[in-house]
Amino acid sequence: MAVSDYLQEYAVQAAGAVGNELEASITVREHGLTLVAASSSLACARCDQAEARADAGPCVTAAGRNSVEIVASVAEEARWDEWRKQTQHEGFVTVAAVPAEAGPETVVTLNLYARAPLDWSAALIGTADACAQLIAAGVRVHLGFAELEDAAAGLYRTMSDAVAVERAVGAIMVQNDCSQETAVELLRSAARRRGVSERAVAESLLRSLARGGRGDIVDRPEA
Repeated sequence: MAVSDYLQEYAVQAAGAVGNELEASITVREHGLTLVAASSSLACARCDQAEARADAGPCVTAAGRNSVEIVASVAEEARWDEWRKQTQHEGFVTVAAVPAEAGPETVVTLNLYARAPLDWSAALIGTADACAQLIAAGVRVHLGFAELEDAAAGLYRTMSDAVAVERAVGAIMVQNDCSQETAVELLRSAARRRGVSERAVAESLLRSLARGGRGDIVDRPEA
């Protein structure tokens, strides 16, 4: 199964496993750059896209700290304006972001969106964490196979820096629903923060995510 299909399937399954009529999304933060990888609905995907474009929100914070981030009341959240506005617009009132490490510089975050007030109990967060860890384990397996395949094919050795960056920028534009200018700046900012080249960030993102063979990272649901 391609990693794109794997993540999409688990976004839907995680929403059902946690229950409480939640909607779920999965983001992948690689070298300090966040991409929206999968979602059980377009509404929560749009919230994550707003967060990824601004590089600020609960899943970015959760991934950076490697700890659960709970927003008890979206309306009262003052830290992340762009994400809060979009999330309120979509009708969500409370959110939890649950991270899990998938490898060096790679964190998968399961984001849970609720349209009614919800007590994020220890049991509920425990279930979400189990789902996030399972998703991360699958991503680790896919990354391992991807690296073996790429090494055998010499894929990235023959790709110029310009081509690698161009393809990564295209992936960012598709996944985060942003302009080329914004995608380029997100890539550059991630490289600056990590002290690595843009090529390194681009190659890492392409290896981690573009395994579906369809030119994109994930096929989103229609509704």
